Parts: sequence; C-alpha cells; structure tokens
Amino acid sequence: MAWDFKQMEEKENERRRGHLHFVLMMVLIAAFLVVGGCSLTERLGQSSKDARTPVVDDDILGLEGDDVAVPDEKEVAEVTLYLKNQENRCLVPVTQDVPKVTGIARATLDALLQGEAEGDLKPALPEEAEVKDLNIKTDGTCVVDLNREATKIPGDDPKDEALAVYSIVNTLTEFPTVQKVQILVEGQISKTFAGHIPVDAPLMRDLSFVKS
Repeated sequence: MAWDFKQMEEKENERRRGHLHFVLMMVLIAAFLVVGGCSLTERLGQSSKDARTPVVDDDILGLEGDDVAVPDEKEVAEVTLYLKNQENRCLVPVTQDVPKVTGIARATLDALLQGEAEGDLKPALPEEAEVKDLNIKTDGTCVVDLNREATKIPGDDPKDEALAVYSIVNTLTEFPTVQKVQILVEGQISKTFAGHIPVDAPLMRDLSFVKS
C-alpha cells in the first residue's frame, strides 16, 4: 500500500490552520469580554453612585444663602391634659401638642407627668412618678402601671390623692377607645392609690373635680 505523503502533509497543514483560527477566535472573544466587562462595571458603578447621591431640590429645602430650613417632618396631635390648680385644688383641662406616634396614649400620659407648671397649674402627681407600662384592652379598659413613687402624695391628703388619680383617668378617657382606667402600682392591683382613693377596680371618667 502506497502512502500519499503530500496529501497527508496538506491535511496536517489544514488541521494546524484550523487550530490557529480557533485560538485567534478565542483570544478575540476574551478581549471583547474584558473590554465589555470593564465598561459594564463602570456603568454599574456610576449607576450605584447616582443611586446613593439623591438630587436635592433647593426650593424644597428653602435655601437662602448658607441658611438651610429643613421642614419638620414630625407630626403632632393635640391632646387634653388634666393639670392641678394648686390654689383652687381642682383639675383644669389644658390642650397640648404631643408627637403623633404609635402608642399615643402613653405619650400623652408621659406629657401629663412631665408637664411643666403653667401659672397655678402643675401635674397632680409627684415629680418622681413614671409610667412603667400601658395597655388598652379590647373592652375599652386602659391598664396603667405606675412606679411606687407615683403614690407618694405630699401631705397624705385625700383631696390631693383624688386629683392625682383622676388627672390620669380623665386624661386617658379623652381618647374614644378608652372607657375606663385600671391603675396598677409596680404591676400589682392595690386596694387604694395612696391610702384613701380605691383603685382595686377600673375607674370611670369623673368631672366632679374639674373646673374649666
């Protein structure tokens, strides 16, 4: 059998050319991917940078020179607090703005306890009084847990004790979801608040101590 070396050599050369073309094609594809990938990375980086840098409209902020007036985004709600009139020994309703937050009843009670004196008006409870917890049940009962210091009424006076209790009850029953108030002291139901006024059951609103 005679071997055709010329034909074999041509086939080998053709195979080498095909391999070379394949290698060149892979090099071109790799170069394209590298260039395209860099461009894509730059575009993504710029897009991410743009997303992190919001455009601020000067008209919204009200810019004037170097002064920036940023609008206050906090919403407020007008509530009624029952403060004590020291001279006449009665409760007086006072409207006040409090932050409109979830759990506004507690924010209102905090405002009642921490409220600053206005003329003859001041909180009916001691300065050390604090709200430990507050929950409103589905039946309209608001359960308020106070610390022990809230019961330390100066002078052991039944009238001042009643004003302290009903400043809480009347303030909370201003909310339509609250029908009555159960006062706890350190998480426990007490027979009286400070020795005179019963608080062992939920209390209803009582305006007999109130003068407008």
